[in-house]
Amino acid sequence: MKNLVYRINFLVAVLVTVSLVFACGKLKDIAKEETKKEETKKEETKKEDTKKDVESDKSEGKAKLYFCEQYKNGEEVGVSKRFTPGWLTVMVDTRPAGTTLGVGKVELRLTKIKDASGSTISEKIIKTIPFDVQADWDYTYFTDKDNLKFSSPGTYRVTCQKKDGTPIVSGEVEIVSN
Repeated sequence: MKNLVYRINFLVAVLVTVSLVFACGKLKDIAKEETKKEETKKEETKKEDTKKDVESDKSEGKAKLYFCEQYKNGEEVGVSKRFTPGWLTVMVDTRPAGTTLGVGKVELRLTKIKDASGSTISEKIIKTIPFDVQADWDYTYFTDKDNLKFSSPGTYRVTCQKKDGTPIVSGEVEIVSN
């Protein structure tokens, strides 16, 4: 009889253990699903915030330099403040400020200001790219697939400046890993 009680207790213990393993596994799956939902929600929120930031930047009454994937058929495609490595189109809009570029030649100076982890670094000039423009332009874009390429993650500042180095407008873009 004692042997039977021990065997029943052993079977109950095994059943409880197996039940706990399955229950914990199910909880782990539920936790993973919740984490994925939260990450998706965060990404959607970031995208919405970026759109709002770019739109509000345009309406604040000052000149803006911002970024898009390309300018095609008179339309800005993929405007954002965050991109993966690659080339970008730089947009300059001085209309909100009621000004124009005011010169026939400008330069875009690219500097890196934060590393991939978001830590501030001493500003490092990557390159300066010259462009010919019209002095009376108040809205334009710059595309150069060789020189306007951002190949490593980090935060960059792009400054549209006169040839003498006087800044006209600047903007920042974050490059994130693929």
